[in-house]
Amino acid sequence: MLVTIEQTRTYAPLENFLESLAEKELTCYASDLLQQQGCESMDELSHAIRRASEVCSCMHVPLHENFKPVYRSRNGEVVQDWRLSPMAYMLTMLNADAKSEVVARTQLEMVRRFLNKA
Repeated sequence: MLVTIEQTRTYAPLENFLESLAEKELTCYASDLLQQQGCESMDELSHAIRRASEVCSCMHVPLHENFKPVYRSRNGEVVQDWRLSPMAYMLTMLNADAKSEVVARTQLEMVRRFLNKA
């Protein structure tokens, strides 16, 4: 049996342009939730991001347009962070621990807004 594998062409400039367009929408940093005391630790933040990305995956929302892992310097060490779209930021906030007053207030406000529009 003979199998032919065709080489797919990649258009690096076009791919770079499309990636730049997607990155333009990544206007938030996940670590901002730590600063706002929406999450107490990087582990808690990672868990909230994982849940938010699962929501996007389930609804077939492109992850690369909403979540991008990045590395930043904090207190003299390199730590992982994420650049997020506003939607991904809110999903992360909604999936964070509701023991945080910031998270609980945001969740309550989102429900109130939803019910007022219904």
